[in-house]
Amino acid sequence: MQVMKINSLAKYFVFFIALFLFNTSISYSQSGLKFSELAQRLEPYFDKLLIDDVYKQLPQGIDYFIWGYDIGDFSGDDHADLGITLRLAGDRSRNMQVYLFVDIDGFMRRVAHHKYQFVELPLEIGVVIRNNICFVTKKFEENHWKMDGYTYDNGSILLGEVFNTGRVGDLTHESVRNYKTLRGSEKYINTRSGKELFYRDFLSIPTYRRGRTVYKGYFGDTFANYTDFVHEGAYDWKGEKDCSFKVTSAFDDEYLYFTVEVIDDAIVTQSCDTCISDYLDIWFDINSNPTFDRFTERNGNKVKFRTQSIKGLYKISVFPGNFLDKDPYVKVSTNDELTDIQKEDAKLIKAVSNYLDDSLGYVLKFRIPFTLFGYESNPIDDEFYEIGCTFVVIDYDNEYRPEEKTEIATSAFIPYDPSTYGSLILIPDGKWYGESENIFTEDVIKNLFEYGF
Repeated sequence: MQVMKINSLAKYFVFFIALFLFNTSISYSQSGLKFSELAQRLEPYFDKLLIDDVYKQLPQGIDYFIWGYDIGDFSGDDHADLGITLRLAGDRSRNMQVYLFVDIDGFMRRVAHHKYQFVELPLEIGVVIRNNICFVTKKFEENHWKMDGYTYDNGSILLGEVFNTGRVGDLTHESVRNYKTLRGSEKYINTRSGKELFYRDFLSIPTYRRGRTVYKGYFGDTFANYTDFVHEGAYDWKGEKDCSFKVTSAFDDEYLYFTVEVIDDAIVTQSCDTCISDYLDIWFDINSNPTFDRFTERNGNKVKFRTQSIKGLYKISVFPGNFLDKDPYVKVSTNDELTDIQKEDAKLIKAVSNYLDDSLGYVLKFRIPFTLFGYESNPIDDEFYEIGCTFVVIDYDNEYRPEEKTEIATSAFIPYDPSTYGSLILIPDGKWYGESENIFTEDVIKNLFEYGF
């Protein structure tokens, strides 16, 4: 599956709006199509038997009108798939239904069925298939739109990425979250002039309770291998094999746990107390307040960007040692005034290190107590809990040339600007970061019952 670049989502959103405002595509009608009319339009793309498959999985025994459709491949198998929006005839409510179909082994199989409500026009709910993604677009209120991007993969329909746009006073706010690459962005634009006032590009680290299985379709590994996030030494960076890393995380009631696998073709270990070495910095912004969303502070329709903070910033540096007689160690820095308890709890940070099996890098494993940040315990409840967090790997390729240093991070990072940090997202039990639904679940359960389970 191809992954669309973040800025491209806004372009596809504008493309979709143009479709129904100017009615330039056969995919949208101002009064709706009967299925017989739709079938004629599908014949150049699908065999008659496949079109019959679609008809049998749409509402039976009741009239409906097709308000929009698109044809394309969102399953990645080079076969045409189909998205449809329809409204039941005689329905005086604002209900719209979206059906997604995929060609599976020569049959058109319904893989998703969603219900939405339009605000003013049925055309506000639509489908557009581009770049192996099926985007479902919907309007919530004036100037507030959302696009959900779906893909199909081996029996599962996945919510791959989400684009939101809305108005905040004189500003237009756009946000993107990609649940596969775990990359996201926040943007604010002056609505009248079109000038970009604020843009942040970052990776998210989803964190589940320790021991919880992350099933296929959900992504828990965050990969830092983007040129955009090499904020120092980009000229000397030669790509993923030179330096890149993967972060996985978990939590329990007392600790955050992290595993960082660093790909590094020239590891520099510390040969003396004052010698340079490769190491890891983790920056946290633990400020939590209902009046801001981590990136901004809001007072009604007035927006102030959180580009600095006088408290609540923590830097934890993890040094891997030399993988022999010098153990890894940790340093803690903060702009908070630490209590005696926090100072003691800082000693509870434990780290281990080792070479990766192929000797092309190293792995760091460590835990951080929640109490270090001033929490009495794990702060999560029934909702997602987001903490500003960026990982930065500092990479030297030659200990005698310290000026040739590369720093690669999980965001477009500025150290003391908390709005540039990435996200650490604590996910409560029973919830997931993203969506994944296996279309064969009911069939499997039925077969298990038939076999006596």
